Amino acid sequence: MKYFRFARWDYLVLVLSVYPFMIIVAYLILGDDYFTPVTFFYATLLALPVSTASWVTHIMTANFLRDLLPSHTSTTKRILIQLPIYFILTQIGICFGTYLVFHLVHLAHEPMSWQSFKPLIYAGFILNVIATSSHEGMILFDKWKISLVETEQLKKINLQRQLDSLKSQVNPHFLFNSLNCLSALINTDPPKASEFLDEMSKVYRYLLRSNDTELTTLTSELQFAHSFFHMLKTRYGGGIALHVDVNQDYNDYLLPPLTLQLLIENAVKHNMILKDQPLIIKVFTSAGGVLTVTNNLQKKNSKILSNKVGLQNIATKYQLLHHVDIDIKNGPDDFSVTVPLIKNQVYESINS
Repeated sequence: MKYFRFARWDYLVLVLSVYPFMIIVAYLILGDDYFTPVTFFYATLLALPVSTASWVTHIMTANFLRDLLPSHTSTTKRILIQLPIYFILTQIGICFGTYLVFHLVHLAHEPMSWQSFKPLIYAGFILNVIATSSHEGMILFDKWKISLVETEQLKKINLQRQLDSLKSQVNPHFLFNSLNCLSALINTDPPKASEFLDEMSKVYRYLLRSNDTELTTLTSELQFAHSFFHMLKTRYGGGIALHVDVNQDYNDYLLPPLTLQLLIENAVKHNMILKDQPLIIKVFTSAGGVLTVTNNLQKKNSKILSNKVGLQNIATKYQLLHHVDIDIKNGPDDFSVTVPLIKNQVYESINS
């Protein structure tokens, strides 16, 4: 049947509320005679199916009302409808049980007075209030747990969308700058332009692959950075230098793809590159699992047009993935950006 369904808390209500109430009702009807062995056995045996049938009827009514008024905003309305219905059903069950005790199996020797019956009415009302409140409370608790799971899923979906958006910003940004470099080389040095194009194809393959992952190993990122720097070296020659000093213990640590490319590109974009005054970029790790990219400051005289994709992109990725900030220092002689390296185990625990 459609409404013949039970949750685990329904069985808890049966065991912790209905059956104890059954014992109280039996005692109120029979008095001390209830605890004599024969009376206790037959009265309990009689009350079990009556109380169970009453419980099933209550649950089916609750399921019907829950389907009729499913919204959490209808909780008060459901309770106000349930209480009188449950009260009537409970009294029917009590009256039926009393009839069986007095007229069918003759367990009681004296007729039951109205004064003796009134406590049963009060007890039934109290039981209905407790059972209904507990039942609705458990339903709200389950809905709350489901809403937490759904909220967490929505957060993950939203984070993924934001990450995908950040990745889509990097690709055209990198392609635009690379094509500008290639265009300049074609006019000034065609052989270097050809070499630049070869390196550009290698670098862009890595860039496209990076769209499929949120994090990459430091080893992979360094290999890509060397390829990217080779493109810069093709164009600028002795005007630029890269020094890498990385502790191999951090090779398998993770960071967002293209982090080094964006930091190196940021240094090139904002500084003069001269053969007699080279731009020196240093990449190194430090204790605590952090990676620093630093360059000497030799700012360009002209104003640089910037859409602020680079550093903002990295900072946002770290906030989304690891809830930490990157450290940017702009000193009198150098500029540095320090990013945390993420352990594989930490990343897996965050996304589990």
